[in-house]
Amino acid sequence: LGLTPTFNTWAQITYVHMYLVTVRLRMFPQQHAHHWHQNLLDHYSYAAEDRMAALHNIAARSVRNKYLKDLFVQWRGVLAAYDEGLVKGDAVLATAVWRNVFRGDENVDAAAVASVVSYMKKNLRDLDRIHDSEIASGDISFSDPTREAALVDREAKAMKQPFSEPTPVAAQA
Repeated sequence: LGLTPTFNTWAQITYVHMYLVTVRLRMFPQQHAHHWHQNLLDHYSYAAEDRMAALHNIAARSVRNKYLKDLFVQWRGVLAAYDEGLVKGDAVLATAVWRNVFRGDENVDAAAVASVVSYMKKNLRDLDRIHDSEIASGDISFSDPTREAALVDREAKAMKQPFSEPTPVAAQA
């Protein structure tokens, strides 16, 4: 995708995958779903803190805690933005991906954004087909993201169809 390998890039790509799993965890029985989601978030926080210390030499616990709080706020925003995109459609989801993964870069390749949206929707479909016990065991995998780029590059059949004049509103009634 041409993203710079930074801590923020790692966080946003991880959020995409956490979101996909979170959507699937919402299908768990209500009394269990919250616990699974909290465990997922805890593991992310541990991994983020480890990265801060090991890769970025942030030794002060107070500084790491501040960053972890910021990451939690970002996660809540990502949840809301991606949920809105699932409800309102691909264009809204693409906007959320563009803002979060691509940091709102005006020069981003639209095909890269579309590839991420396609990747998310494919993996959501795949996760929907998996039994709860497989999810609970952690025995899940995600599809190859390069496959989505090839799909996005293909021209849709509808692109070759001529536009038709819209039907006047009065005629529809």
